[in-house]
Amino acid sequence: MTLTTTQKSIQELLHGDRQYQIPDFQRPYVWEEQQAETLVNDLLGAWRTNDGDYFLGSIVLVQHTSCDDVDIIDGQQRLTTLCILVSLLRHLEEDSALRGELGDLLLIPQSRIKGLDERPRLSVRECDREFFNTFIIGDNIDSLLDVDGDSLTRPSVRRIVANARAMLDVLGNPDTLMPGEISDFIRYLTLHVSLIEVSTDSYQAAHRIFSVLNTRGVPLSAADIFKARVLSRVEPDARARYAALWEQCIDSLGTENPDAFFGHLLTLTLRAPARRALIDSFDEQVLAPFFASRSGEEFIDEVLVPSARAYTLATLEPLVGHHAATPLELLRLYDSSDWKPAAMSVLRAGRGDEETALLFLLERVYGTAVAARLSPSSRTGIVTQFIAAFEDGESLNAACSVPDSVRHRAAETISRPLPQSSIRKVLLYHAMVAEHGSFPTRLPRSMGVLCGLPASHIRGVDEDIDLRAWNKRLGSFILSTIKSRTVNQAPDWDTVARAARHVMTLGDFAVGSLPCAGGEIHAADLEERQRHLTQLILDYWDIRRDSDGVDLSVLSSADLEAAVDKRSAARGRQVRLADVVATGIISPGDT
Repeated sequence: MTLTTTQKSIQELLHGDRQYQIPDFQRPYVWEEQQAETLVNDLLGAWRTNDGDYFLGSIVLVQHTSCDDVDIIDGQQRLTTLCILVSLLRHLEEDSALRGELGDLLLIPQSRIKGLDERPRLSVRECDREFFNTFIIGDNIDSLLDVDGDSLTRPSVRRIVANARAMLDVLGNPDTLMPGEISDFIRYLTLHVSLIEVSTDSYQAAHRIFSVLNTRGVPLSAADIFKARVLSRVEPDARARYAALWEQCIDSLGTENPDAFFGHLLTLTLRAPARRALIDSFDEQVLAPFFASRSGEEFIDEVLVPSARAYTLATLEPLVGHHAATPLELLRLYDSSDWKPAAMSVLRAGRGDEETALLFLLERVYGTAVAARLSPSSRTGIVTQFIAAFEDGESLNAACSVPDSVRHRAAETISRPLPQSSIRKVLLYHAMVAEHGSFPTRLPRSMGVLCGLPASHIRGVDEDIDLRAWNKRLGSFILSTIKSRTVNQAPDWDTVARAARHVMTLGDFAVGSLPCAGGEIHAADLEERQRHLTQLILDYWDIRRDSDGVDLSVLSSADLEAAVDKRSAARGRQVRLADVVATGIISPGDT
């Protein structure tokens, strides 16, 4: 392996017969207008203040073995933007000789002696190449400005157009750059703006450099680095095809932060939460062991593709008609995402109808943990225990058991005032599914959680109802499309009840409306509804009774809180006794 570093001016960089090629596996052109404008303004500022040479960072290249051409591993965003800038300056410059020299920076001339055809200095990704060559390399800026950006389908091409217009607005502003000054600025740009060229003949070395360089370009995400490392293990003739497959997988995730997906994949692979940064952990604990005996093609085919498919199904795809729609819809209700590695594990295995039962088990054990207000680390422990048992083909009984302590805490949460968070929606939807038998389809997008009681007493609302206390309890919440003002501005309770029942999707479900017997509602009605919803939820999760057979749905909030405190105290005593044993003061079995 060889490694060279050379500082080169723009004129030295864009000179000779070398073509800079952006491999198809690299990320698209993503610079935004603000970044392009900032680059031009910084260059103009350095030129005007005569600050001397302007350093533009580094580019990382892999030398082709058969010719002088190179692949760009890092720096393609800046080099693409610089070529657009040179093309714009050529468009503005009136001196034909200087225009010709700028053209030579963008276009490698034909050489019959060397057997070289005329070709662009920068070869962008194939999907953008025709557009870039026609308008940027081909000196067709006027035609470029006439292009309707909204009609372009690829975001990378839209950014080329938008950035060209943005930079031209800066360069064409006489307050910024007078027409007679363009030649001077061109000389400064080509002779006094430089980059550090880092060149190697090894893709592996280039990707290591790529991983650690902190350049002026677009910040690297973990996903970018993983892509580079995996594709460096793909055979060269298959690299473009697998790069496209990689991008299809990432695009399918429907998120601007694919690093989250790789974090879930890391947890799934390790069957434990990562203890270090994602990049280091994934590289050392996932990629390195895999590549010890297998290829990049196999990683994409056998790990990335099925995992991305499982993630998409778990989190994004419409589930109407899917056999596991109910547990997946319920899992999607949670704010936290630590359930996703376990769902990916089940869906990736492709067990068909068995998936439904497995995902019901996952949703039960995870949902009760959320309702019991367990810490994120405790929830992650539950999820990874589930993954380990499932991946090893072991019984899930132990992994999916819900101890009395969690049952009591979950029941206590349901009985107490609920915070203004997603837990209200989670509980109501579970009650609805328990009553309906499955997750209803085609629910209105505008459906939300609403306190069905008015802010103050109106006709038909019993004076014995403590509205301030009840407006945070489960028994007062409904799923509805009506707004709180409909409830608060109603003249009487009968009007409120009729408005709530107007939501035909929920029919006569308990979650859709509050009781209205004879146009009235009483405290006893709310207590009965609270008990009914509690029973539905606890029965759905199969945690209504503890190991002593006590029906948790009939216990008061105070009783449940006392049970939780009692168990916490007992657990504390057990820990302290264990600590004493650990010190050697007493031995196990001593009485």
